Amino acid sequence: MHTLCRRKSSKTSVLLLLQQFRHHGTIYSLSSGFGKAGVALIRVSGPQTSTALKSLCKSDIPKPRTAVLKKLFDPESSELIDRGLVLWFPGPHSFTGEDVCEFHVHGGSAVISAVLHALGNIEGLEPAAPGEFTKRSFHNGKLDLTEVEGLGSLIHAETEAQRRQAVRQMEGDLSRLYNDWRLRLLKCVANVEAYIDFSEDDNVEEGVLDEAQVNVQKLKKEIVNHLSDNRRGERLRTGAHVVIVGPPNVGKSSLLNHLCQRPAAIISPTAGTTRDVVETALNIGGFPVLLSDTAGLRETEDVVEREGILRALNRCGKLYHRHV
Repeated sequence: MHTLCRRKSSKTSVLLLLQQFRHHGTIYSLSSGFGKAGVALIRVSGPQTSTALKSLCKSDIPKPRTAVLKKLFDPESSELIDRGLVLWFPGPHSFTGEDVCEFHVHGGSAVISAVLHALGNIEGLEPAAPGEFTKRSFHNGKLDLTEVEGLGSLIHAETEAQRRQAVRQMEGDLSRLYNDWRLRLLKCVANVEAYIDFSEDDNVEEGVLDEAQVNVQKLKKEIVNHLSDNRRGERLRTGAHVVIVGPPNVGKSSLLNHLCQRPAAIISPTAGTTRDVVETALNIGGFPVLLSDTAGLRETEDVVEREGILRALNRCGKLYHRHV
């Protein structure tokens, strides 16, 4: 009973701690990419979202999760800003778990600036900090940490393999695996605690300790196997760094040009043509690769070429220490 009370107290403390970090203000931000585009997405989240929606549309709130074409006005001057699609997501059934609305407007910089300026003039609204929508989603229990990481990886994915990995993580593959480990470990702990507290009363089945030990060893083996993958997931996210090194005139620059299918590096029969690190990003079979061509390694009196050789050796050293 004492153990159960401790657990409830600990859970309450965690919930109170999360409450302290929650933001109760209303935030807004451009959620699509910067630059000219056909459509831009501006998102608002927080308790004043309905006020912002009514102020810009000068009409009632539309039906939840239904796109409606609306005219958007500046709340102060009543000047027409644009016409666009408006969506209303009442909390907790939204990305952040709060009231959320989205304005899908034309993607010109002047239109975006006008809408953001109009939102900024509404009392109680403030610009969102980087990642704050996702942060609120985490605090409100809409995403866990592994899903947040997967979302970030998906946004920054540049290759097909990166996209597939990020989608799996965002869909909760890691969450389900880690939660399964957690539940199994809690069961083992509960069995051991029950044996300690009630073994003298003959209320605990025989062999409960042996069963807990077997399950812990099995769990340990699964975790060790999971961690001993040579950081494949991390390598896929960050990309592989490949440095081409060797003596002068052995085809290093030709290999670089052949792999990237363009004349990225100067090719010449004169030894010592490459005097700096020439980098190019490649997508090889869905995996990101940063390929570096370097100066040929040799003894030389040329000050510039010597600096290029030093940079080549330095680049190799960095990669060696990174993967050791």
